[in-house]
Amino acid sequence: MERRTGAERVQESVRTGPWLHVYEELSVRDPANLTAVELDALAEAAWWLCKTDESIATRQRAYAAFRDATDDRGAARTAARLFHEHFYRGESAVAVGWLRRGLRHVERDPDCIEYGWLQLAEAELHLHQGPLDEAVDAAAQAIQTARDHGDADLAAIGLQLQGRALVAQGRLDEGLALLDEAMTAVLAEELTPLATGWVYCSVILACKDLADLQRAGEWTEAARVWSEAIPATTPYSQGLCRIYRGEVLALRGAWAEAEAELRRAHQELLPHKPQGAAEASYGVGEVLRRRGDLAGAEQAFVRAQQLGWDPQPGMALLRLAQGRVEAAAAALRSALASHTVDRFGRARLLAAQVEIAIAAGALDDAGDAARELGTIANGLSSAVVRATASMAQGALQLAGGSPAAALEQLRGALHGWRELQLPYEEATARLLIGTTQRLLGDEEGGRIEVDAARAGFERLGATADAGHAAALLQRERVARVLTDREVQVLRLVAAGKHNREIAGALHLSEHTVARHMQNILAKLGVSSRAAATSSALKQGLL
Repeated sequence: MERRTGAERVQESVRTGPWLHVYEELSVRDPANLTAVELDALAEAAWWLCKTDESIATRQRAYAAFRDATDDRGAARTAARLFHEHFYRGESAVAVGWLRRGLRHVERDPDCIEYGWLQLAEAELHLHQGPLDEAVDAAAQAIQTARDHGDADLAAIGLQLQGRALVAQGRLDEGLALLDEAMTAVLAEELTPLATGWVYCSVILACKDLADLQRAGEWTEAARVWSEAIPATTPYSQGLCRIYRGEVLALRGAWAEAEAELRRAHQELLPHKPQGAAEASYGVGEVLRRRGDLAGAEQAFVRAQQLGWDPQPGMALLRLAQGRVEAAAAALRSALASHTVDRFGRARLLAAQVEIAIAAGALDDAGDAARELGTIANGLSSAVVRATASMAQGALQLAGGSPAAALEQLRGALHGWRELQLPYEEATARLLIGTTQRLLGDEEGGRIEVDAARAGFERLGATADAGHAAALLQRERVARVLTDREVQVLRLVAAGKHNREIAGALHLSEHTVARHMQNILAKLGVSSRAAATSSALKQGLL
């Protein structure tokens, strides 16, 4: 009995620290002589020290010990924790097996806190795999169980999970209210370190999906302060918080800082949490893709995929930037076939599909994707998804020859991006607006928007996009300088034609062709036909 009481003191200390002391005390002893509670405590200490494989193996021994001792509540509690450990490693089938095993241990006595933790596991499963209604209901049941038994950890984790499920359903106000309520328990220091880190990560993830940068920034900074106050060897200080911090920085346009955070997260998580390392690598790829480093982006996306992360839509957009349109379209078709529950993730895929289908000239496919994206935007009532849908619809209408309708959609998207303070998306919208205005005859307004886009891309370090905007401005300048007939002559010069051949092709006299060439050389400020051709090519005219 005394030994059991000592083990319980060990277990309590592992819930609040110091984990290294607990691990050193228990890991040197023969596992065969450890009680179930001591094995569970050793597993928890190993988890906090990022010894994931050892933690799982030890917790499985703890489960067996609880089971053999006919301690159903202990076995159920351990099974619930094993569910989460396997689920977050991407091992869903194994995780579900532990969930079902845990539920069998409490079926005769469901009025216990362990049942609440298993309800939480069911909610987590439904949040990712559907249906979302069941995720909301299971989380609500876990919260009620937590309140019945006075478990602040379970209540807070249940609140954030129910909040995320409501957000995924499009019930944003209800969902965000629950996320904020969960965070108040963190700020009031009512939770253990495990629950504190859990709530921080989940709430920041939800805010990032919504592009709610104010909320995400506040919680990310609070999480940074908290994670720096706990030992540096823990999962929450090593990488997990860095991923979300890096992703928020990337959305804000602080790409150099974001890349550094994400690379550090990748290195910290790779030894013990490959799924997290994969997510960090994907984030690096997205930053590099937007900066125009296509080779570096491809390496990062491939590394993410090798570690088990779906690299879409980043990889598909990279293929588009490389000119591999068919490969981009094929990759997105495969990704869209498997995304059903996460409507925020599906919206990102559909927006990429619109862009790629337009590039391929498949406007019917682009239209289908844009309509589905619009349906998701209407259902979610999310500002970021609404802006995404407006941008896609505007680009489609522009490609389909309806610039007036396109301009209205694109201006709506620009307003959304500015409200959300997303600088890359804002610059992209401005580029499309400028192109549209020029098609509508507003040359000056179009030039101002394209130049604003160029400046925005340059501030971000988006070199390829800035170069594209600059080329459009140069093309416009040359187009204003040269007449249509002079452009026709110059194109034939670039094709290697002599004056006589040009005259025949355009039904002009050689004298008239010669006069056009003199004007072209003077307007472009060059002295030879070859230099005129080179200048026109560089400026995008030909």
